[in-house]
Amino acid sequence: MKLWFRQSKFLTRLLPAFVWVAAAAAVAVLFLHQSETTQLKGIAFSHEQIINTTETGYIRSIPVELYQEVKKGDTLAIIKENTVAQEEYIHSLLQAERATAEAELEQLKAELAAAEDRLLVDQFERDSDTTSLERRLAVDMERARLEVLEIKSDLGPDRLILKDMEVELEIVQRLVAEQASEEYELQKIQAQCDIFRESVAQKGELLVQAEENYKAALLRKDEFEQSTPISPKLSDKELAPIRKAILVQEKRLVEFIKQRDIIVLTAPFDGVINTLNYKSGQTVVRGDPIMTIVDPTPGSITAWIPQKNIGQFVQNMKVKIVSLNTPRQSFVSQISNMSPSLELIPQQLWRVPTVPEWGRSIQVPIQPNFACIHNEIVGVTTVIQ
Repeated sequence: MKLWFRQSKFLTRLLPAFVWVAAAAAVAVLFLHQSETTQLKGIAFSHEQIINTTETGYIRSIPVELYQEVKKGDTLAIIKENTVAQEEYIHSLLQAERATAEAELEQLKAELAAAEDRLLVDQFERDSDTTSLERRLAVDMERARLEVLEIKSDLGPDRLILKDMEVELEIVQRLVAEQASEEYELQKIQAQCDIFRESVAQKGELLVQAEENYKAALLRKDEFEQSTPISPKLSDKELAPIRKAILVQEKRLVEFIKQRDIIVLTAPFDGVINTLNYKSGQTVVRGDPIMTIVDPTPGSITAWIPQKNIGQFVQNMKVKIVSLNTPRQSFVSQISNMSPSLELIPQQLWRVPTVPEWGRSIQVPIQPNFACIHNEIVGVTTVIQ
């Protein structure tokens, strides 16, 4: 009994000491907590870009998925500047245009040959070596120019068809990788594409040679005219209608090929597909947002100072950024920028979801060792000096 009494008396004397120590510890904790109390809430932002279509048409392929990581230059979408129905019509129109161009080129060849005969007859009548050479150089130049146009008229549509085949090949490759198509379909399209690609390459080589021949013929004619001026030039009068017709054909070819361009949208930087608004086959209008791409690593934090507290923050002031999730992270940085006026605070930071709030925004750079994601809410507090 006496032992219990002594222990009780000892504990009674020791209790005030325990209370004092606990109070001191509580004060210290409160002080530390107060020094880290969040005064503002901010949002971590990454570089984000909307990928818009540049022309009206339909989406031929979107080889990326939502939240997929992409590298700079990766294909995000392939767009045809026509609707699906128009594409079938234009494919038929392409074949008709090629046939028409071939017929008109044959006619131009015949007219050029007739003009050459007339110039030869005139040569015998005038019997002048100088005029004869001038006419020959003029005819050679137009013949070389006509050869270039003939190859382009054949090569231009083939290049468009090859583009379509390559797009189709890319789509089937993706389907096979996803086990949504058979391997033999890929092999068949691959073989067709390889054969057509080789044909286009051969015609491309012929075009290069034809263009070199045309430049050489043009150079010979120019050098001759500079060394031996002739006026008037009978060849100009005789060949003028043919030259005009060739020019018309060249413009028609350029415009027709331009109308069927395939638009390939690529990733402007390394990032992640954050939103995806369209699917393959859908029609889009110029300026439609197809998707957004975001840098996975935020670069800065934006916070908003309420109007009553604007005087508490200044440019280059040190602030502490504190994560609101676990494990807790923090780092000290400084205010790099401040807005010149009040602006509407994002709704997720409103104290009452239905009551809009305004504030002055500040930006704080994020240190590399601070782990956060795009649109994450963090705390911002002043640093006690």
